[in-house]
Amino acid sequence: MTFLASVRDTLIVARFHLRRALRTRSAVGLCVVYTLVTTSSAWIFTRVLLELERQVARMLLVPEVSKPGTMLDTLRERGDLEQMFASFLDDPSQVAWALDQPFLTVTHFWICLGAMPFLAAAAGAETLSPHIRSRAIRFESLRTGRLELVAGRFVGQAVLIGVALSLTVIGTWAVAMLAMAHQPPLLQLTTLLAITPRIWIWSLPFLGLGVACSQLFSNVNFARTIALTGIVVGWIVWGFLHSYPMRDLGWVRDLIAPVMPHDYALDLWGPGWQWSSSGAILCALGLAVVLAAYTLFRRRNL
Repeated sequence: MTFLASVRDTLIVARFHLRRALRTRSAVGLCVVYTLVTTSSAWIFTRVLLELERQVARMLLVPEVSKPGTMLDTLRERGDLEQMFASFLDDPSQVAWALDQPFLTVTHFWICLGAMPFLAAAAGAETLSPHIRSRAIRFESLRTGRLELVAGRFVGQAVLIGVALSLTVIGTWAVAMLAMAHQPPLLQLTTLLAITPRIWIWSLPFLGLGVACSQLFSNVNFARTIALTGIVVGWIVWGFLHSYPMRDLGWVRDLIAPVMPHDYALDLWGPGWQWSSSGAILCALGLAVVLAAYTLFRRRNL
């Protein structure tokens, strides 16, 4: 099979995967789950902001606010927001950029940074396992190569996640407009849309992990469990590599950390296109995980 024919088959499989997701309403379910997670988290952050503003109002001996966002300028001037952002951003330029963004744009990014690994891996675990278990995948494998089949499912699921992430912007924007005061509608919407590609790129390595597990296990629940367990273990390993006990074994961290997506998370935040190089690495990591599992899937008796 030539390269162009392989790409064509991959895109056909991806399109078929999207059509099947729409027909079975799994696409709708995915979009609803993503929107509920981000919208509810955004609302919770508005409550946190409201409590912070009330504390500042009591310290300044001014009337307490009833709607979050009323004293955002005061929090910026006092340095409270800067201190909050500096607690998880080491680069002063990233902190300064965060201060220029609407509050819910910043929180939306960090909500997705924590939630997307689990949501993407869970979605990826469903790409192949159900059809391997029912043996329906045999009919697709007769019409195209197994590599094109796996790549097409990965691309189709990635597109579906991209659509779901784009829809989550609506929920967060609605919270900003309805539950907060003095939020510029256009700026809020454009900044949310601007960070969506970064969040989508961040999801790809974990989607790849889910697709990899889906290639190896025919039980979708087991595949999902293994993928989610892998994410938890990955965070633990990454945290240990950057912990105090590893200070004398920096060469171990330098060897392992670059192949872990967690090492590139903070690089996705910041002005301009500086994040694109880390984004390319994240894409490559996602494909590498899928291809690693494919070496076993290609020999599997379907």
